[in-house]
Amino acid sequence: MVNPKVSLIIPFYNAAPYLKRCLDSVVMQTFDSFETVLVNDGSTDNSLQVVQKYLKDPNFKVINQKNSGQSVGRNNGIRSAKGRYIIFLDADDYVYPDYIEYLYFLLKQFDTQIATCAHESLSPDASPTVIKNPRKYYLSAKEYFRKLGDQELPYQMGVSPCGRIYEKKLFENIHYPEGKLFEDSATTYQLLLQAGGTAIGEKNEYLYYRNKNSTVQKPFSRKRIEFIAAEKQMYNAVVGTYPDIKKSMDRRFQYALMNTLAHIVISPNASEFEKEQIEIKKQIMTGYWGRLVDPKKSLKDTIGLITLAMGLPVYRLSFKMYKQVQK
Repeated sequence: MVNPKVSLIIPFYNAAPYLKRCLDSVVMQTFDSFETVLVNDGSTDNSLQVVQKYLKDPNFKVINQKNSGQSVGRNNGIRSAKGRYIIFLDADDYVYPDYIEYLYFLLKQFDTQIATCAHESLSPDASPTVIKNPRKYYLSAKEYFRKLGDQELPYQMGVSPCGRIYEKKLFENIHYPEGKLFEDSATTYQLLLQAGGTAIGEKNEYLYYRNKNSTVQKPFSRKRIEFIAAEKQMYNAVVGTYPDIKKSMDRRFQYALMNTLAHIVISPNASEFEKEQIEIKKQIMTGYWGRLVDPKKSLKDTIGLITLAMGLPVYRLSFKMYKQVQK
């Protein structure tokens, strides 16, 4: 396609078990003016063989790069994109047939540079939620971040790059941080600040399937502490722009600290991070009583604070129990 309206970018690395499901959902799209940019991040399995049959469609193309990470893949995909608008899809996820069409017309309806749909995180054998009477509306960047911090965004909306459509020109001076994990926390806030807000569609169009090889499911590594740095970067930029929602962003940063600590303590190599555990706990416990009585705090956070005050072993046990309930 010479001038597609939308470029759908799919970075992949050793994703052979999931690629067919993902790409079959792309083939089923009802929108008729888009290209699919596949970015092979140096796969060593048979991922390239899986994508070959899809390349028979002239609207599919593949870019090969040495293994450099998802951020490099997204940046290369954007540079290669012909469309005026950009949408991301992860190789182990699935989208509904009207995913692109829904986002495109949502963006046009509200005359904005970003539109966001509902999405859901599922285990492979779970059934998706059907949202009754989904609404459409616009949120300013300020209100989006306030709701993010206060855990009021619906349907797992957060800072994921996926489940959104972006006007490509937003990426002229904003790039995904190469060599870093949690590029979503480090980048999505910049795009929202530059665009001034996002249209919201509460229809569930994007399904994120949890698998043991995804970034957030691997055993804990030191690079995962980058989540805190990325969230702090977002915190500083948002509070610097909207100082009156500082309390909401405080809540968001506390979430980042507690989430990171929880994943350290349940990891089999937790003893390698004793210093980090102590430091993160110290940050969380600063202003403990004020956070404990915060009316906007979730039950999960309340239990987390109380058990953390009892000590890291109790906190570890409570989070393990929470993870079991989630399964």
